[in-house]
Amino acid sequence: MMSARSAATPALRPMGDPAHLVGQWVRVYDDGTVGLLLEADDTSWSMRTPTGIRAGRGRLAAEPVTRREQSGPTRRRLRAVMDDPGLPGSEDLDLLDLQLAAHP
Repeated sequence: MMSARSAATPALRPMGDPAHLVGQWVRVYDDGTVGLLLEADDTSWSMRTPTGIRAGRGRLAAEPVTRREQSGPTRRRLRAVMDDPGLPGSEDLDLLDLQLAAHP
């Protein structure tokens, strides 16, 4: 006997202008990567993660990081590279903490 229940579908996320997210820590929808968005428009984007720069073509589908549980692994990686003079780990961690504090 077949069920009349429909299959669950993921909720659609609102897509705003990705340029409005520049300068914020964001989580990319397709793979969950968290990074500081450096630039974004309708054709390309780039972000700095604790492991380096990530860039892509096309419209970025992402949301601002607003909950501490979204940022756990990223915060740990940033703390690990805080003392490396070649990386902005300390500054990035401060920015992430400020962003999280703005969304209690």
